[in-house]
Amino acid sequence: IPVMFLVGQAIELSLKAFLLHRGVTLRQLRKSHGHQLRSALKKAKELGLSSLTQITDEEQSVIELLDDLYASKQLQYIVTGEKVFPVFGSLERVALRLIHAIGHEVGFPPRNLPDAPLINQS
Repeated sequence: IPVMFLVGQAIELSLKAFLLHRGVTLRQLRKSHGHQLRSALKKAKELGLSSLTQITDEEQSVIELLDDLYASKQLQYIVTGEKVFPVFGSLERVALRLIHAIGHEVGFPPRNLPDAPLINQS
């Protein structure tokens, strides 16, 4: 579970870096997006994220599934009850692609990370 939280943070911070780079203010980020991955991803797509990297339907779904746990802090604190977790492989792939694409766009290319895998075209 800690790794899911950390991947969620990586996605959140990457998306927020992109949004700031595209002119969204810190105040707007806090007020409109908070820690919501789904909301930040939607806004990033509106501001041209798709010109940097494509998000498949499967990847969109795993981000949304992670967001249900991440935004509600269920990955940080003990919350009892049944949970549904995203498939980690898909989550890791999309996180790496976002980190690489956005890092290069905003002037902070990642170092010491695995290469961002390409989208499976099959």
